[in-house]
Amino acid sequence: MTVFNVTIRFEAFLLLKTIRVFSLFSFLFFFVSCGNDDVENSSEKSIVDSLVLENVVASGEVKIVEPIVDEEVVVLEKDGITLTEVKSDNSKDAIIELNTKKFDKGKNHLSFSVSGVQDYNIAYLANNYSLSQFKADVFDVEFMYGNNVFLAFLTDKDDVSIKTNKGSVLKSAVLGGVESLFDMSQPHLFYYLPQAETHESILDFYLVNTSIAEDGNKVKVIINQTEFIISKWSAYKIDGLKEVENTVRIQLLDENNNLINGPFNDSGERRFRFVNQTS
Repeated sequence: MTVFNVTIRFEAFLLLKTIRVFSLFSFLFFFVSCGNDDVENSSEKSIVDSLVLENVVASGEVKIVEPIVDEEVVVLEKDGITLTEVKSDNSKDAIIELNTKKFDKGKNHLSFSVSGVQDYNIAYLANNYSLSQFKADVFDVEFMYGNNVFLAFLTDKDDVSIKTNKGSVLKSAVLGGVESLFDMSQPHLFYYLPQAETHESILDFYLVNTSIAEDGNKVKVIINQTEFIISKWSAYKIDGLKEVENTVRIQLLDENNNLINGPFNDSGERRFRFVNQTS
């Protein structure tokens, strides 16, 4: 065998060995890389899986100061608009209790117990905006992440709110581990009536942790730019409206006529329109 042939075979052997070593190195690098990715992904997954989004129900004392029951009928008149107090069938024995204790994102099954009243409905206000009315004591509602503040209260056969000490339930379900932005112990004003479409214009609202009086807190009502100051908690029939579409706004004021701080103490302008009862 010539020196030239030996040299060729030796160089071919070295080239083949180099290729095999390179291939093995590449395989090991790929295996180690995949292993690191799996470790990192596993670590990240563990972090995500260990993240607990705590759901809580905000605590705080809630009081309903019942309005005085008397024979006086309050009548307020200004700019051709008249507010006349509506005497409701309030029952001192009316009680509503919430049996559901836990809440979560999505559909929630609420179960209530009601006693001491007949011919009632349950009005359900979500974040002082969306109103639903139920004849049943059990119904489903939707919750989202964050503060879900809801007020459920009893209404009489005419849909006027029953303003008794145990006639309502106020809850703030804080979902997703966020900070609670609602103080359960502070004064709050909830807007109820009139709603967007109505057959009869009744003004009604709900007070929590406060009363109203001439020398104390009060409710300012603005109807089509006409202002009224209400110092007696009751429902009021609105007369004298000449247009089909109207506006109303309510605010909770202190004794010095300053707006009391709170997320719902200024309803903003709400619009309502009259609809035919037969339509």
